[in-house]
Amino acid sequence: MIPVLQAIAPLAKILFNTVDKAVADKDLAAKLKADLQTQMLQSHTQELQAAAKIVEAEAKAGWFASSWRPLLMYVLIFILVWNYILGPVFKFLFGAIITIELPGDVWTLLQIGLGGYVVGRSAESVARTIANKNIKVDE
Repeated sequence: MIPVLQAIAPLAKILFNTVDKAVADKDLAAKLKADLQTQMLQSHTQELQAAAKIVEAEAKAGWFASSWRPLLMYVLIFILVWNYILGPVFKFLFGAIITIELPGDVWTLLQIGLGGYVVGRSAESVARTIANKNIKVDE
């Protein structure tokens, strides 16, 4: 979601600057910018709701459907461990080379998957911390 916000931010800045230049009445300009911001937030909210529905449907579909991403990452990590740790030991002990070749696209998938997991877990931790601080402040 963050890349989407980074893509929208320059557009919003251009729109707000255009409103400032085109509309002489400051109150009307402020109202137009507020309306634009409301529309962008509603659009982002709809995107988040759609993503949440996908995750919810996947979770309700059963164990395998909800676990395919982690399972894929486990398989890829096993291949890495085999190729770079266990494979060389196997070669040293028995003289046989057994490796599993990974296409370049799989490396990209692994990077994106691990990056998404790390960013997702970090965002989850930050959200939990912020939520706990808000609860303590409200009490």
